[in-house]
Amino acid sequence: MTAILLAVLCSTVPQEPGPSAWWVFLTDRGSGYEARIEAFRDSLDPASLSRRLEAGLPCGADSFDLEPWPRYVGEIESILGPGRVRTRSRFLNAVSVDASESEARELLLLPFVSGIRPVATSVYEPPDSSFRAAGGMSDSQLEQAGVALLLERGWTGSGITVGILDTGFDLEHPALASVDVIAQYDFINDDGYTGWEPGDPGGQAAHGTATLSVAGGLEPGVFSGAAPGASFALAKTEDISGEYQGEEDYWIEGLEWLDLQGAFLVSSSLGYIDWYSYSDMDGNTALTTIAADLAASRGMPVVNAIGNEGPADGTLIAPADGDSVFAVGGVDALGSPASFASRGPTWDGRIKPDFCARAVGVIVAQDGGTGYHPANGTSFAAPMVSGAAALLLEAHPEWTSMDALEALRATASQASSPDCALGWGVIDAAAAFMYRSVTGLVRRSDTGAPIPGRPLALSIGGDVFQITSGPSGWFAFCPDATGAFTITGSGGEGTVREVTGFLGDSGVETTVYVDFEPRGLPPSAFPVPSLGGVWFGFDLEAVSDVILTIMPLEGGEIAEIRRSGLPPGPYRAPVEGGAIYWDGCSSDGEPAASGPYFALLDTGGEVTVLKIALVR
Repeated sequence: MTAILLAVLCSTVPQEPGPSAWWVFLTDRGSGYEARIEAFRDSLDPASLSRRLEAGLPCGADSFDLEPWPRYVGEIESILGPGRVRTRSRFLNAVSVDASESEARELLLLPFVSGIRPVATSVYEPPDSSFRAAGGMSDSQLEQAGVALLLERGWTGSGITVGILDTGFDLEHPALASVDVIAQYDFINDDGYTGWEPGDPGGQAAHGTATLSVAGGLEPGVFSGAAPGASFALAKTEDISGEYQGEEDYWIEGLEWLDLQGAFLVSSSLGYIDWYSYSDMDGNTALTTIAADLAASRGMPVVNAIGNEGPADGTLIAPADGDSVFAVGGVDALGSPASFASRGPTWDGRIKPDFCARAVGVIVAQDGGTGYHPANGTSFAAPMVSGAAALLLEAHPEWTSMDALEALRATASQASSPDCALGWGVIDAAAAFMYRSVTGLVRRSDTGAPIPGRPLALSIGGDVFQITSGPSGWFAFCPDATGAFTITGSGGEGTVREVTGFLGDSGVETTVYVDFEPRGLPPSAFPVPSLGGVWFGFDLEAVSDVILTIMPLEGGEIAEIRRSGLPPGPYRAPVEGGAIYWDGCSSDGEPAASGPYFALLDTGGEVTVLKIALVR
């Protein structure tokens, strides 16, 4: 798109105009260094400080958190005139300014200016809806990414804040009306509203509306994004008019703002290549890349679309080249690489993308109305990955954002043989959920109902970890170790039946049953019908001998199971020592034929007749 625009300009004007916005880099951070760092650290909210400390940042702040020294900025303004400073960057110790090249070069004469560089413009493209999907709304894209299973299990991203950098957001769309927006800012118009406003070009909010819908939109029964329960901080940083050079500086300013809003991670579907060449895609040159890597060092990694400049190798755009940036490529519904998706490697030979998600025919919210349409672009793969990471962070409170994204990469579809077309492959959030983790569902043994908020103790490798089941009874914990483990109770009503097992790299899933005092429920059989064996649950009020007899409808006995001297209590859990299990075989060990059977359960003089069925 940029190349086409330049061709038109060259045909109508004698000479292509030079850059009109410049970065001005400063030599130092000014005076009062230590006190200013301490003041910045004290201004952080507890969640942001905790995130930074967990990321390994000493004291939670350093020199990259200091605003450019006001005296230096003031001198630059006095030379250029009021209103010419566009943005200030803590991470880069720089300001961006509206200036001609000659004016920018004059600033190099100042003793505190170390260098200048043009502000890059993005390769923004409006949502391409040339693909026509055949119904299904968002289900298919969620299932392909392994997100649907986590949503079914009650994980929604609750308690996790995702930052988004984009063109603007139509929060009146039905899919976005319920999104929890904790903060928003328009860095183009310098105000607190990120939707379309007078002076914006038509369609200004289209791209951002689409990406936000994929990340966290929800219209019940119609559409769902990846993390509809997450919170979002929204930064409007991209002017789509193309009337002036810029936006790289707004992107960086927005990124630094998101750091202060407590975002766990940032989703960006914007990229920058103007004023850069492939040799600059080395992870250390493009300014958005440098800023994104610094954000990751503060515990806030950036998930960025790799670009739509493919399919040739080496077509990725900044900041996707960052070594701490998670670059997202694109695939179609069959998992094949999208023909337009950019590819690595980086200039220094690293594999990119890191992973992929759907980028062809992605169902997204359409701004300015109530509808949806299919769109193409890696722009819509990145928010799917970001939403998946939010689900993992809710499910795994012990994980950092880097941990969650690395789990997505380690469990992607071709993790054992990555390449520069798909990276490590298509993400599978369900597999990442289980990665090196003990996962499972806590249930009542009498009714099978899930138990949310149940405290458990996980023992492995000599360590004991306290964990709690989630809102739908599911739990997950990555102990950073593999081997034999045990799950026991850690408080709460009822008695947890101990679970033992072995944890490997691919994880393990189990069910934890909790026994409660008998409530007068009748004996039960499950599953019915069964492809194999059947469990028979019951309660005892006194020490009893229990006898289970299996009979075909025409009479006779094909199997009998006895358990003697059982103490009083519930025997409902389908585990050893709980409910009685019949393996579906006759007394001689042969599988019983398909069909209906009677089960006579004698629980110490009281006999219950249950009807069961086998399906072979």
